[in-house]
Amino acid sequence: MPPAVPPDAEPSQQIAALEKRIAALEQELAAVRLRGLHSNVQLALMDERLLNLERNRLFRLWGRIYRAASRLYAGELSDLRTPGDYARWVHHEQRQLAAETLQPIAGPLISVVTKDDLSEQSYPRWERVSDAAAAKGDFILVLHPGDRLSPHALHNYAQAHSLDDSAALLYSDEDHLDRQGNRTDPLFKPGWSPELLRSTPYLGRSVLYRRDVFLKPDPSLRAHHIPKVLYHRSPSCVADFSLSTGEAKRSHEGITLIICSRQTKQVRECLEAVQSTKSIALDILVVHHLQSGSGKDMQRCVEGFGGTSIPYRGAFDFARMNNLAASQAKSPYLLFMNDDVVVHHPGWDTELAAALARPEIGVAGAILEYPDGAIQHAGVVVGMGDAAGHCGRFQTTSQLWPWLRMSREVSAVTGAMLAIRADLFRQLGGFDEAFPINYNDVDLCLRVRKAGLQVVCLNLGKIVHRESQTRVAGTRHQEREALYRRWSSVLAHPDQFYSPHLAPTERIALNLEEGDHPLRGLTG
Repeated sequence: MPPAVPPDAEPSQQIAALEKRIAALEQELAAVRLRGLHSNVQLALMDERLLNLERNRLFRLWGRIYRAASRLYAGELSDLRTPGDYARWVHHEQRQLAAETLQPIAGPLISVVTKDDLSEQSYPRWERVSDAAAAKGDFILVLHPGDRLSPHALHNYAQAHSLDDSAALLYSDEDHLDRQGNRTDPLFKPGWSPELLRSTPYLGRSVLYRRDVFLKPDPSLRAHHIPKVLYHRSPSCVADFSLSTGEAKRSHEGITLIICSRQTKQVRECLEAVQSTKSIALDILVVHHLQSGSGKDMQRCVEGFGGTSIPYRGAFDFARMNNLAASQAKSPYLLFMNDDVVVHHPGWDTELAAALARPEIGVAGAILEYPDGAIQHAGVVVGMGDAAGHCGRFQTTSQLWPWLRMSREVSAVTGAMLAIRADLFRQLGGFDEAFPINYNDVDLCLRVRKAGLQVVCLNLGKIVHRESQTRVAGTRHQEREALYRRWSSVLAHPDQFYSPHLAPTERIALNLEEGDHPLRGLTG
């Protein structure tokens, strides 16, 4: 555990130290769970330590302080804190790449379209051609004028092909060369994300195409991501090669909107925004968490919007309350929304319905903002923190992860705004009530992905989430333990839709720690 700083230290130092203590404790909890070296008493004590830190008055002010500083000092709070950070990372990466390519590998013939010398390549089976039409190789890579390949680039492509020979396209991370030839501005990429490809040609230049795909692009191809920086762009600008993934189908199927709440005022604000921006038919079901009284005010409010209020008594149980409403829903699509979510952009509902109309998509969520415009949710990363986290929380943009505000595939989305086909939800048994407060959304999304369907987080315009307005935040070890028991094999590996080169923290930053993913290999 990192030591505490003196009480007379600067507030920024105290906040940074508190963040380190929380991160260290979360990692300790994760390692203990995955190794199985624990008792319920030990877990409860560790969990209480974490909750006490999270409830610390200083920590509760951290979000507001950081978001305000982000607006005032955006340049100083860049993902790349100092110019030396990436240079340090590159030094470690070069040693690692050299060590990994010592063993020769048999692989396909690769045709490189270039006039440059490639004699430094550690992989021997390649040819240089000036025109792709003359290529004899099984795969083609185009090296743009002035760009450079890592000496181990072709070796890594061949190795990836040997591990996944069904992929028609292999792509890696890349970075840029400044005027002096120094490597700068890394571009880390997620695993294969057709949804992101609809928004931007994120594949970039570091792409190896199977020859038939290069000559005749096919939007139904399979792609494989190599999370290594194998391509270095020159300062000159050349358009990237991109593939069309087709247009999304529109759907006008109805949606049942399900909200759990105990506060009439918040429900009214939420539904007023929904009513003024919706484009298709919405059935409204509000599960009223009754703590006292008859609930007549809530009933009148919900009926005023043409909806139905469902009374519920007992302890707050997100999973059970939503399952109760879903059992009464008649629409083909279900949309679970927190009462503190306010939509601002017309057409959000048609975009959700259009996503769910695609048979390959099982769950669709949304990018959510805090009232000040900072990110609250832009996809859940599994293995972040002690279980799962929201990448880029409290940030407005990210230099290291420019996909932050773009629609893309993710491992999970928050239950604060989660849409799913009703038949799929029932087929999977709904939210698992072993997770009454937390992780029910993550568990559902992981079950959807296990069933072979995609989870997407969509940019639907401005949607504000005033997080945890109706209850105190925090998790208990029983829910964390249940998540680890079920998904330890998933949590033990880097999230394929995030970069292992980024620190496993919600604040996006370079991972400057040497070694493997912190949770890898702990399941045994």
